Amino acid sequence: MSSTKTQFPSRLVGALAAVAAVAATAIGIAAGVQGESGSAAPRSLRVAYTALDLSQPMGAQLLYHRLQQASSNACGTLDPVDVGAYMAWQRCYDGTLQRAVLAVNAQQLLALYRSDTARPHSAG
Repeated sequence: MSSTKTQFPSRLVGALAAVAAVAATAIGIAAGVQGESGSAAPRSLRVAYTALDLSQPMGAQLLYHRLQQASSNACGTLDPVDVGAYMAWQRCYDGTLQRAVLAVNAQQLLALYRSDTARPHSAG
């Protein structure tokens, strides 16, 4: 019983840290990116994962996908035609995703992130 009480707060803290990481990173990066144009304000998004077992590959994969989606959405609309805007979006996305993964602090999730970022991605 005491282990359940001990685990729940740490999972809750991890969940809040992931939300904060996605939000703070997106706000910090997007403020610099969008500060020039003064357009839309950066968004923060909540990423739920308390029901996932992050020690299992499937749980880590589900959370990783959620964090990818949240990072993409938090960084705004992707414009593949404008190279400068695309590069700014990519920096926002990469930084937001990295900080969110690190904030969760789960070994399976980190291994998945490292594997994904080690692979070359095609533009397009």
